[in-house]
Amino acid sequence: MKILGINYLSESSVALIENGKVKYAISEERLNRIKNWWGNPFKAVNYVLKETNNTIKDINIFSSHGEASIYGSNNEKIILNKIKEIKSSKLFKKKRKSQINFLQKRFEHEKNALKRNLNNILSLKKKFKNIEIHDHHKSHAASAYFYSGWKTCYILTIDGWGDNYSSKLYFAQNGKLDLVSKTSSLDSLGYFYGSITKLLGFKPHRHEGKILGLAAYGDYKKAYTFVSKMISYDKTKKCFKGNFEKGFYLSQFNNPNINFLKKKYNREDIAAAAQRRIEEVVIEFIKDNIKKKTKLALAGGVFSNVKINQKISELKNIKEIFVYPNMGDGGLAVGCAILSYNNRKKFIPQKTLSMYLGPKFSNNQILNEIKKNNLKYKRIKNPEKYLAEKLYQGFVVACFQGRMEFGPRALGNRSILVSTHDKTVNDWLNKKLKRTEFMPFAPITLKKFANKMYKNLENKKKAIKFMTVTTECTNKAIKISPAAIHIDNTARPQIIEKKDNQKIYKILNEYYKISKIPNLINTSFNVHEEPIVCNPNDAVRAYRTSKIDYLFIGDYIIEK
Repeated sequence: MKILGINYLSESSVALIENGKVKYAISEERLNRIKNWWGNPFKAVNYVLKETNNTIKDINIFSSHGEASIYGSNNEKIILNKIKEIKSSKLFKKKRKSQINFLQKRFEHEKNALKRNLNNILSLKKKFKNIEIHDHHKSHAASAYFYSGWKTCYILTIDGWGDNYSSKLYFAQNGKLDLVSKTSSLDSLGYFYGSITKLLGFKPHRHEGKILGLAAYGDYKKAYTFVSKMISYDKTKKCFKGNFEKGFYLSQFNNPNINFLKKKYNREDIAAAAQRRIEEVVIEFIKDNIKKKTKLALAGGVFSNVKINQKISELKNIKEIFVYPNMGDGGLAVGCAILSYNNRKKFIPQKTLSMYLGPKFSNNQILNEIKKNNLKYKRIKNPEKYLAEKLYQGFVVACFQGRMEFGPRALGNRSILVSTHDKTVNDWLNKKLKRTEFMPFAPITLKKFANKMYKNLENKKKAIKFMTVTTECTNKAIKISPAAIHIDNTARPQIIEKKDNQKIYKILNEYYKISKIPNLINTSFNVHEEPIVCNPNDAVRAYRTSKIDYLFIGDYIIEK
């Protein structure tokens, strides 16, 4: 049975599932080169069908999400209750009026969002007759549950907005997902964090990672009094709460109620307060709703926040976490497809072994691109050893190998590698790549040395394979790899063994033989503000327009 999952929201994507296994997956942005592109990914649909030697007729079911777009918004009652709360609050009359006006307009905004999604669904139905539509958050949950490898666990989804909700908690057992708790999109933690991103001068839905990076440099206590009032956990209703009645929170990115914070505090302190508060609220929710010791699968854009994931993994009632590696809306293509499959044939959850699910290019295709650009190249017997020596000498190496990764993390096949011993790398490498970042570069580490580099890995064994969680570093790691460790002594590692990726493993292993350091920096291979490179042309262009020293592309090495 072949099922094609289609996501039309942020980082629109396509995934082909055959008998429950993800065979191919790609985001439209990698093909049209527009980061976080929204809309029906017809280019990606055609690409996947062509690459897998299928036609539309070969696909048994097309699957997507957006049930609420068909059945309509159910937030009117919630809005009326919130308006009652505001009317009975101690806010100034002008502030009460402002918050009430927002909520009254919000209902129209949600209806328009559902209408936009419905247009996407109708467009899909017109093109593909045999299409099924699933709930947004259930699709997120399915991606995390069915590819966690666990038959029984809880699943928590948190994002900005999806089918009227911003969060859902499920209990899953033997392929069945039972809803435990849900939070309205009006009480969105995603909008809370996005509004802080916007406030501090960055793009919501894209630069939330910069807020996480900034947070480590700030003092959360300074701005906490105000920021903490924006969101909370409602123990009575068992859901998250956006506190409209306190006068600061709005369920949108552009929030004029918090503009005063910029005049009062620096951006590091605001970021620190926001990070602290979202961690507290999520942890309080999990402690109250998950009483027994269990495993927890996570999906939704908020779980791209690797520090939250670390805090969750360290809870006493959580045995282990798994974050679906494409945790944002890009992963919905996989989630809705596996729901369609599970509805027909009971699917036993499988462990995610790889996210190398995209295109692969032959040496002939690569060589044609090299020659077209008049680049000098060489092909040597042991390229991995040669590049390890260059890395040890301080050079920057870009890798374009095998199948492209599906999701926001480059995991070696579309990566830039650098040594980890130079503490100043954040400044000079970001300049080379024309980037502005506050997070340190993440390390890729040989598995056999993982416990010597990082602490408390037991509860995050699955997550550290895909760079989806931070962890405390050992003194040894801090000493030998300062470039890959944040100011708070944490890192976001990718732990690798030979079976995961032979070429990247060999480079790292050869580097260790020379340096006695089992870590390298691994950052995504892309031009600033562009998606990760997809094809040889993207790779060559990114190499030529940056100051990368070596490009390892297929079996060839290009050097400046």
